[in-house]
Formats: sequence, C-alpha cells, structure tokens
Amino acid sequence: MKLVGPQTEFCLRLARHLKVDFVEMERRVFPDGEINPRIVEAPREALLVNVLSSQKFDPNKYLLEYLFSIKNLRERGTEKIVLVMPYLPYSRQDAVFREGESFTSKYILEDFKNVGVEDMFAVTFHLHRQKKMNLVKGLTLHEVSGIDALGDFLELREQEGENLLVLAPDEEAHKWAEDVAKKIGGEVAVLEKRRDTTTGAIQTHGNLPEGKNVIIVDDMISTGGTMVKALEICKKFKSRKVTVCAVHGIFSRPQTWEVEVITTNTIENPYARVDVTPYVAEAIKKTIRM
Repeated sequence: MKLVGPQTEFCLRLARHLKVDFVEMERRVFPDGEINPRIVEAPREALLVNVLSSQKFDPNKYLLEYLFSIKNLRERGTEKIVLVMPYLPYSRQDAVFREGESFTSKYILEDFKNVGVEDMFAVTFHLHRQKKMNLVKGLTLHEVSGIDALGDFLELREQEGENLLVLAPDEEAHKWAEDVAKKIGGEVAVLEKRRDTTTGAIQTHGNLPEGKNVIIVDDMISTGGTMVKALEICKKFKSRKVTVCAVHGIFSRPQTWEVEVITTNTIENPYARVDVTPYVAEAIKKTIRM
C-alpha cells in the first residue's frame, strides 16, 4: 500500500509513521475554478489523503478532489482505496433539523461508498446525534480521537489540577471536556448554548467558579462565535489564564484572539500545534493490512 496525497506536512508525516511510500497528488486548479488532480502513479493499493487550509477553506473542492482521485485511480487499475479524511465536511448536518433540508452527511458517505470505498478514517467528526456511526451500509467509518491528541499535548505542559477548570462551551462538548480533564486533572464545567437554526445566532449562559485557570475544549472553531461567548463568561467570572483548544481550526471569520489558541493539524492554520498523524497511523495499522 502507498499513500497518495498532496505534498503537505500532514501527508508526509503520516507516510513516515506508516512506513509507506508517498505518491504525490498534484492539486491543479484552472483560472475558472475547475480542478483536475493529477496522480503520477496508480498503486495497486492506495491510502488516499487530502488536507484543507483555513486560508482557503473550501470543503466542496476538497471533496471533489477525493472523488476525482478515486475515479482516476480506479480507472488506472488501483484495486483497493482506503480514505483518510482529517476533517470530515458536512458532518454537523448529522440529522435533518427542518423539513426540506438535505441530509448532507449521509449523502457524502453514500457518494464515497458508490465509488467503491469500504473503509474511511476521519478525526473527531460530528455524527454524534446518530445512534450508529455507520450511516451507509458497506462503508465503515473509523473515528480517530483528536481530543486524545489535545489531551496528551496539554498533559505534557499543564501541572496536574493546578487550579484548573476544563470548560465545555456547550452541552455537546461536555464529553470532550471530561476526556481532557481525565488527562490533566481539574474540574469540569459546561455552558448552555442555544443556536437559532434559522439565523445561526448564539446565546450562551452559565456560572463558573471564580479565579480559575480555564481550558476551553471543543471539536472545532468555525466562525469562533462559540468560543468568543465562552471567553466573555470567563471574563465575567474573573478567570486567570484562559486557553482555547479545538481539534479542527477552520477560522472562517476574522477574530482577534487575546488568549492562547491551540488546535490540531487536521486543517492547516496558524494555531495548529498538535500533530494527530501518529494517532491516525495507529488507527490504520490496527484495522488495515498494510
């Protein structure tokens, strides 16, 4: 098996951890925005990887590059393709919230299944409203914990339990905050967030013990609105040092961060300090014959 992907730090690191050869996918974009990924070699078995950047965050182009590359490899004789998707787009649409909406997370997985993908690895995705992870029969979706990577990183630098509070900025992040707190010590607090499904406007409420060193933990920073609301509450309760942590750093809107921000490298961004490739490699080695 060989790793096929763009020549990025993420792909090269993952290839080294897996001890497999690397085959470059050239990400060609034409002036009109059309894309045509070029893959020099079509190995018999391929681990197909792609990476997003917060500077030009385009999940639709990212998905098309995967689909075009799969068809490219299949037509040239590749027999087995395993997908590694550091960030899984559309996973937040893990249910139909309003009549007439598209169940996009399911449709994306169906598209990959329909082009012959049987195994897919992604880091901390947002399908938690589903009772079962595998929405599409015939496609196994393997989750790699980016929260474990964040927790291990924080464990090396935080003094255990030293006046620490691990804060979930909403109810959905409660489990992730608990997982981090188990590694680094400290209390756990959870804020209540309500989002208007039409406008996207957020209201956040909650009480915190005063004077704590706070680590806010979530699965992603998209616009940053959820984290900003949490920071306002930290300020209200006189928190001391505050650190913002997330697995995926999208940063779709400009924000001025007056605190330390830490993300993993699932998406290229200025705050990506935590490397998840060892965790992805370990999950692949446990599941796939290399």
